[in-house]
Amino acid sequence: MTTQRNLTGSDRKEIKSMTRFGFVLPTMIILLGVILNMYFLLDTKVNLNPQILFAADFVIILLCIFISYRMNHKHFKDLRNGVKRIELAKVTSKQDKTSYEAGSGTLYIPILGDLFPKLWGQKSKPKHLVYLIIDNYRYQINKELYDKVRKGELVEMHYSIFGNTLLNIESNCLGD
Repeated sequence: MTTQRNLTGSDRKEIKSMTRFGFVLPTMIILLGVILNMYFLLDTKVNLNPQILFAADFVIILLCIFISYRMNHKHFKDLRNGVKRIELAKVTSKQDKTSYEAGSGTLYIPILGDLFPKLWGQKSKPKHLVYLIIDNYRYQINKELYDKVRKGELVEMHYSIFGNTLLNIESNCLGD
């Protein structure tokens, strides 16, 4: 069963964050072009016609505009449309595990850790992660939703219409 609702503020924020890389990648390409321009213009050993250089710059700028458009046009279409698609999905199973934050600790050696706790006794910070498994896909969710939903229950999965981006997972208010 599929329904539609208006986008909320957090949905709009999520979609806008998806457009970020569509601006970063073309900017990096343009910066590379600027560096190459500086090299070709300032180096006296390279004898390059400025018209060829400006033609190459024009092509690079057009390419960057095209890349940005192709990466972001569906997300901007979703923002203009202002509607999201909601599908009901059945929770196959639930999973929780403890993961350790990378770089937060040092090598822990039990004997040396007890003798010299500042040098060898710093353990990694544990991070408790919870997941819902829906149609053989694992989705990371918050603890409140994990506690609220049971195995076999239906949940609402909120997607953007054109970009098909998962915006949110909520428990189904209607029940099973």
